[in-house]
Amino acid sequence: MDAKTRAEPALLVEQRAPGWRRRLLLWGVPLLVTTAAIYAYGSGGRYVDTDNAYVQRDRVDVAPQVPGDVRELLVAENAQVRPGEAVLALDDTLLRIAVDSAAERLASARAELAGAKASFLEKSGEIAVARRAAEYAERDFGRQNELAQRRLVPAATLDTAHRAADIATGTISVLELQRAQLLARLGGRADRPVDDYPPVRAAADDLERARVDLGHARLYAPQAGVISHLPKIGSHLDAGRPAFAIVSDRSVWVEANFKETDLEWVRAGQPVEIDIDTYAAHRWTGRVQSIAQATGAAFSLLPAQNASGNWVKVVQRIPVRIVLQPGRDDPPLRDGMSASVRIDTGAHTRFDRWFGRGH
Repeated sequence: MDAKTRAEPALLVEQRAPGWRRRLLLWGVPLLVTTAAIYAYGSGGRYVDTDNAYVQRDRVDVAPQVPGDVRELLVAENAQVRPGEAVLALDDTLLRIAVDSAAERLASARAELAGAKASFLEKSGEIAVARRAAEYAERDFGRQNELAQRRLVPAATLDTAHRAADIATGTISVLELQRAQLLARLGGRADRPVDDYPPVRAAADDLERARVDLGHARLYAPQAGVISHLPKIGSHLDAGRPAFAIVSDRSVWVEANFKETDLEWVRAGQPVEIDIDTYAAHRWTGRVQSIAQATGAAFSLLPAQNASGNWVKVVQRIPVRIVLQPGRDDPPLRDGMSASVRIDTGAHTRFDRWFGRGH
C-alpha cells in the first residue's frame, strides 16, 4: 500500500469532523439555550415588582363654611399643627352685624309675645267685667219689665234697660273675638313660657345660626399634621372650596399600581421591599394591606367605552395598598414620592401557572 492510499482515510475523517460540529452548533446549542431560557423564565415568577408606586399620606382639605376675606394667618406654611389649633381668621365684620341683628329680632319677638300674653290676660279681665255688667243689666231689665207691667215706670225707662242689657251682651261677644285673635297669635295656648312660642324659637334659631357663622370665621385644624397651601392675607375664600390642606405626619403607606396580569399570586399580608427614589441607599420593608376591588380606569372621570367599535385591549392597572414597617433610622417621607416595590408572593413559579398548579 502506497502513501497515497494510506492518506485517503485520514482525509475522510477530516471531512466528516466539520459536518458534525456544524450540526451541533446549528441545532444543539440553540436548543440548549432555549431550554435554559424556558427553565429560567418558568422557574421565576415568585417576585412581582413595579415602579408605578407612590408614597401616600392622609390628607384633609379644609374649606370654610362661610365666604370671606382672609384677615389673619395664625400659622406659617409647612408648620406643624395640633388638632383644634386655629389656622386662619376671616373678616367677621358682617357676621358680627348679623349676630347683633338676630339678637335684636329675638328681643323684639319676645317683647311682642309678652305683649300678646298681657293683652290676652287683659281681654280675659275685660270679659269677666263685661259678664258681670251684663248680669246686672239683665237683672235691671227684669226689674224694669216688672215695673212697666204694673205701669209704675214709663216705657222709655224699659227701653233704656233693654238697650243696656243688649249692649252688655254684645260687648262680651266683641271682647271674646278679640281674645280669640290674641290666642291665635299665641298658638292656641296662653300659658306657655315666652321662649316656647314658634316666633321666639325661630328668632332664637336665627341668632344661633348667626353665632355659628361667626364661629366659622376662624378655621381650625381637624387633625394633627403639616399645613400646606395656605392662602394669602386678603384673599377671598368661597364657602365649600378648600382653603388649605393638612398632611398627616403619622400614617403613611405606598400605593402601587400593578398590571392585572401580575396579581395572580398577590395576597394581603405578603412581604414587600420598597425603594424610594429620593433615598437610593435606604430600603423599607412592608406588607400588602389590601388590593383594590376595581382598576384605576374604573374610577377615572371618563371611563373607557369598551363597547365601541374601535376597542383596543389594554392591560389594566390595579392599586395595591402597602403598609410600611417603620424603622428607627428611616428618613422622612413625603406625600407623592416615587417608589419601586417588590412583592414576595411565596413559593410560586410560572410553571405553576402554565400547568395549573398551586391555586
